[in-house]
Amino acid sequence: MAATMTVPEVDRLSVRVVTDNTTFGPFLDDLTLPGLQVLRAGVGPKSARMTSSTLKAEFGLSLLCESERNRETRRVLVDFGYTAEVLSNNLTLLGIDPLQIDAAVLSHGHLDHYGGFPGLFAPGVRKSRRLPLIVGGEETFCERVAMIGTPPPIMGVLDRAALKSAGFDVEIQPEPAIVAGQAFTTGQIPLETTERAAIPTQMRPGVGCDQELLSAAKRTATQIVDDGEHELATCYAVKGLGLVVIASCSHRGVLNSVRRAQAVSGIDKVHAVIGGFHLVRPRTEDEARKTVSAFAQINPSYLIPMHCSGEVFFDEAMRAMPRKVVRSYVGSRFVFAAAA
Repeated sequence: MAATMTVPEVDRLSVRVVTDNTTFGPFLDDLTLPGLQVLRAGVGPKSARMTSSTLKAEFGLSLLCESERNRETRRVLVDFGYTAEVLSNNLTLLGIDPLQIDAAVLSHGHLDHYGGFPGLFAPGVRKSRRLPLIVGGEETFCERVAMIGTPPPIMGVLDRAALKSAGFDVEIQPEPAIVAGQAFTTGQIPLETTERAAIPTQMRPGVGCDQELLSAAKRTATQIVDDGEHELATCYAVKGLGLVVIASCSHRGVLNSVRRAQAVSGIDKVHAVIGGFHLVRPRTEDEARKTVSAFAQINPSYLIPMHCSGEVFFDEAMRAMPRKVVRSYVGSRFVFAAAA
């Protein structure tokens, strides 16, 4: 497979679940699998005395990726979860220092992925070294309406001024891009498999975003069905293992995200796919089952569904490929490295 860009290869990758929908108690064992260690955080940092604080779950997603290449470590935060309170709480309990983060990627402009960003830094912190934030397009900032009620509630907009005030420098990167020297994004994800774009929101061009920077077909609309054109996946090439694809929410399709990562990197082997696979409404149960069949053909080493993946997908994947599916909880850490 011919690559569209040269991507860096890392020696080791750790993905820590900072925010997700599901927590679990201190009873799960760690796992050691080929090319993967699963480390469970339990209810908080290990100490001699339990505290009244615990990790919190919410309908959102935030992942901290820590990679090593030639003895250099880089940390990339993918998404911010729904609320600042949960992000701040979990960062503290997991012992994560936000000042050590090198870059951030926002997968798409939905509140459950960007809403927590004010919780990353305390007011006035990070003025001397600002944090690059990569997004996939101007659409990230457009107001959205959530098609989940009657009347549909307004989701709101990602406030560019608030991001700047909080210490972020936004970089709009619709094409594949290297992140912090060790990760890479897919850039915008074409619909190349049988998967359709499936997004339970509508977008209001020009509200919160610059209408002139949108694609020509969207500039004159007042409110349109959201196609997620701006969505990105974040990826790593791990030495001796292959690709780790962080799909976040997969509104453009988790299979499309994986195929795009393969095309960008020129690497066919998929070691793991992590994140929200969005095999819930408006996608159907039949689509969830077909996605499992397609994954059987791709043959990744591991599937780690989170967030909006859906129980139908999880149950079918466990039936079809039980040795490949790993359950994830808030605080779980997934360490990818080839055997020494």
